[in-house]
Amino acid sequence: MTISVVMIVKNEEKMLARCLESVKEADSIVIVDTGSEDKTVEIAKKYTDKIFHFKWCDSFCKARNFAKSKATGDWILSIDADEYLNNSFEEVRKVVENTDKDLLNVDVTSEKGSTHDFPRLFKNIKDIEWRGDIHNYLNKHPTQHSGLEIIYGYSPAHKADPDRALRILTKTVKENKDCVREKYYLAREYFYRRKWQECIDKVDAYLKVATWLAEKNEANLMKAKCYSKLGKYDKACDCAWEALKYNTNFKEAIEFIAQHMDPINKQRWQTFANGATNSGVLFVRDTHLPMDLLKAHLKVIKGLLEGYKKVDILEWGSGNSTKYFPEYLQSKGIEYTWTALEHNKDWYERVNSWNVPNVNLILADKDSKKYLKPSGKYDVIYVDGRNRVKCLQYAKKILKKGGVVLLHDAQREKYKEGFDGYKVELLDGTPAIAVLHPVL
Repeated sequence: MTISVVMIVKNEEKMLARCLESVKEADSIVIVDTGSEDKTVEIAKKYTDKIFHFKWCDSFCKARNFAKSKATGDWILSIDADEYLNNSFEEVRKVVENTDKDLLNVDVTSEKGSTHDFPRLFKNIKDIEWRGDIHNYLNKHPTQHSGLEIIYGYSPAHKADPDRALRILTKTVKENKDCVREKYYLAREYFYRRKWQECIDKVDAYLKVATWLAEKNEANLMKAKCYSKLGKYDKACDCAWEALKYNTNFKEAIEFIAQHMDPINKQRWQTFANGATNSGVLFVRDTHLPMDLLKAHLKVIKGLLEGYKKVDILEWGSGNSTKYFPEYLQSKGIEYTWTALEHNKDWYERVNSWNVPNVNLILADKDSKKYLKPSGKYDVIYVDGRNRVKCLQYAKKILKKGGVVLLHDAQREKYKEGFDGYKVELLDGTPAIAVLHPVL
């Protein structure tokens, strides 16, 4: 059995080599370039001579089916430039030699910890093809898992056309009134843009025609998160319950309800969550990662904290981090004080109800002196609240010698003004984290 790795790429000079290194033992590598203007093709030539060009037409399935037509292997492994195979290629060969199926699922896992099954390994036969202009899928459904894993991150190339998915999905939904899956993904685009009411409206339109239970449950949880962001917590819990009542193993839905309960009920709901298996869930996320951080970011921050025997920390903003990191410090036996400034009263009351040891949670108006100019001296300052530029500017005055400032969502241009007076180390990804050291 021969195996062709098949890819479509565009402007992936920063990511491509890592991907190709992970699959270079394949029998052949087919790369279809859709209009790169950087060194993507030059890098690709180091690994394969099977490089083809395809004029981009806002359709991933057309590009992928063109790429598939160029593959010569008995089997195809489909992978993207911002991904890499987390197995040896010898393991891939063993899988295809020991199956009687035509296509197999692969664990596709993000650097943030979420994972889902997706058909990426399939026989090179005519009746298997890609469908869907975006968030595309194969026309046949696998019934067996390969045991393989692909890790994916975030490609800088996405920044060149950030509205691509929204544009394609809006067009598809407008032109095809009977589409279903695309309506779900269109709602997600509004969720990513923090347009909570628009997302709710799109979810409602999707739910009117939805049939796939796992996806419907996921949509209801997304709707619950939107209502929570709008401060409508009763509606939020009702939506989470809609997801949960059709899958009692949906761990994240249970944990969502727990986080919106009083301390006594929260403990009971969390007990239910601990027994959930996530069977039948569309996406399995590590819901304990704070602030949507990448695992690589967490590793850096934990390494920083582990350098202290006793550490004083200030946090502008509060949330899962206000629980996650203090509990981590406790587990490592590190003494700490934690001060968190919060401007939102409802969120303050919720975080305060968690009763995390050694956390001093302060409610203050985002424009007040109490919020912008807190007292004390700190080893680590985490900026993840409102008025971030002003917070960065004042942080230098309350930072201990050798202290460090961490900025959440550092990729946003509007925060760059606050970098003056700091030496900046940027941890890439979305969200990006800046590690800031005051310049003496």
